[in-house]
Order: sequence, then structure tokens, then C-alpha cells
Amino acid sequence: QAMYTRMAAFPAVKTFEEYDFTFATGAPQKQLQSLRSLSFIERNENIVLLGPSGVGKTHLAIAMGYEAVRAGIKVRFTTAADLLLQLSTAQRQGRYKTTLQRGVMA
Repeated sequence: QAMYTRMAAFPAVKTFEEYDFTFATGAPQKQLQSLRSLSFIERNENIVLLGPSGVGKTHLAIAMGYEAVRAGIKVRFTTAADLLLQLSTAQRQGRYKTTLQRGVMA
């Protein structure tokens, strides 16, 4: 588990227990808690977290990733900006498909 946590490259470890639902009043607590079960992974579904700056999207993404690591699932954390930069660079270098297969979507 420690190795998977390091490989995930989380900027910090965040958990669902630490998330302040009172601060992010628009966050649908029931839906967010259901994401904790990771059943979306079993169904091969994607999750998109939308909202204004500062409401905890990154915290929740890391918390879901950390739950997956605890379940023995390999995870890689990246921001949307970093992902777009990686893909743009890979496309310019002719490595787009390889990058998707190897690092981004693996």
C-alpha cells in the first residue's frame, strides 16, 4: 500500500473523513459518499468533479484515489492542466497514443 501511495503521486494524502461537508454546502454528500465505495471503477465509469475554485474537488479526487490505493488498485494523480500539458507534449513528439496507453489511461 505504501508503494502504491508513492506511485500515485498525490500532492498530499487526503481522506473522506477529513473532507468538510459543511464548508462545501453544494456538495451532494450522499453521492460523494457513494463514490467512496469505488463501484464506479468496477463499472468502468469515469468521474468528473465540477465546481468553483476552493470547494474541495482536489481533496475529493485524492480521497477517492487513496481509497482505491487502500483497495489495492493502482492510481495516478494528475491535475487537468498537467494532463493537457502531457498530452499536448506527447502529440507534438508523436507519442500521443503511447502516452495514453502507458501512463495516462493505464
